[in-house]
Amino acid sequence: MVTRPVPLLVTLCLALVLSMVGFANFAVLLPEFSALWDLTSTQAGWIGGIYFVGYVAAVPLLVGLTDTVDAKKIYVCGTLVGIVGSFGFAWFADGFWSAMGFRFLAGVSLAGTYMPGLQILSARLDPAWRQRAVPWYTSAFGIGSGFSYYYSGQLAERVEWSAIFDIAALMQMSCLILVLVAIASRRPERGGDERHPLDFRPVFSNRSAMAYVLGYVGHTYELFAFRAWIVAFLVFAVAAVGADTSRSEITLYVAIYSLVGMPASIIGAYLAESGRRSTVLLSITTMSFLIGAGYGFLAGQPLIWVVLVGGLYSAIIMADSAAFTAGTVKMARQGERGATLAVHSVCGFSGGFLGPLAVGAVLDIAGGQGSSFAWTLGCFTMALGSLVALAGIRFMLYLAGAPDKKRTAID
Repeated sequence: MVTRPVPLLVTLCLALVLSMVGFANFAVLLPEFSALWDLTSTQAGWIGGIYFVGYVAAVPLLVGLTDTVDAKKIYVCGTLVGIVGSFGFAWFADGFWSAMGFRFLAGVSLAGTYMPGLQILSARLDPAWRQRAVPWYTSAFGIGSGFSYYYSGQLAERVEWSAIFDIAALMQMSCLILVLVAIASRRPERGGDERHPLDFRPVFSNRSAMAYVLGYVGHTYELFAFRAWIVAFLVFAVAAVGADTSRSEITLYVAIYSLVGMPASIIGAYLAESGRRSTVLLSITTMSFLIGAGYGFLAGQPLIWVVLVGGLYSAIIMADSAAFTAGTVKMARQGERGATLAVHSVCGFSGGFLGPLAVGAVLDIAGGQGSSFAWTLGCFTMALGSLVALAGIRFMLYLAGAPDKKRTAID
């Protein structure tokens, strides 16, 4: 079983990619499901967002327990839930409510794998290696989501939609085998107190950690709204200019967006770690808002500009992802890392639920997915996540009693 830092990191990154193959299946197939089940944009937004409700509902228990239970055990349970969710969607989903149920289970699976995987890594590395490894692991999230978009899009025009979910379940089974065979078990270290693993109150008094948590809320709102709706937006943009672009080409673009997000996230984390963290994060979130707020105006313009700016927007969104998570890990107190990551995930992925839903609701109110005006407002609504991140960072700096001109506890 792997114990050395680099093989352990590579193993967990591969496991994360395999566990996430079902991440984008619904988003890629959203136009088909909207027609097949006669879904409104709001209903489609609910199905896209319920994934994150499942995540938020399960993550306090599953991640909080990693302070006292080996995170490997949590990871195995999370993967099993994902297998059930993928096979269940393939075999039994036939409308809005059944799709909601199985996507909820998929979100529970992510709660049992993503942050518990980070805990597996953190518990087996010394502090120096931990700070170096966290950005790589969290950036692998982009590879996992990108691969999910790519394979779903490539198969969408070749096989029945149910087969795409069946394949996701089989890949999740390979993830389960990899973790069971390759990761050594380890008893978690406890802090000096006797805090109950599900007592999260001490985390909220840790203002340095909560600064990153609030920034992460805005980040995930924007990121997952983008990922839930970008395929539908590009389909509209293609139709608006009458381009001869297939669904597989569109999902290839989106897969590339996710892959570009990995180096962007690592670079952003490096800049935040080597410079003044708050200044770097404020700069990134400002750029993200400006680009996102104007993105919807490109519908009807030459497709090359829509595709290129979409890639730039995706990279900027991802540039602060690892920096927020690494900051939370760094500021977590001894014996509270699992609880801190649980709060980080609950608050952050609540934004991940609200983002797709808010954009879907705005699209319905403003004229639907066939309206250029609706997409302009929808993209602006998406970009509001960066304003939340900006407000979160500045609010916590204020609470910490440190003006922007001085170095602070979160730097």
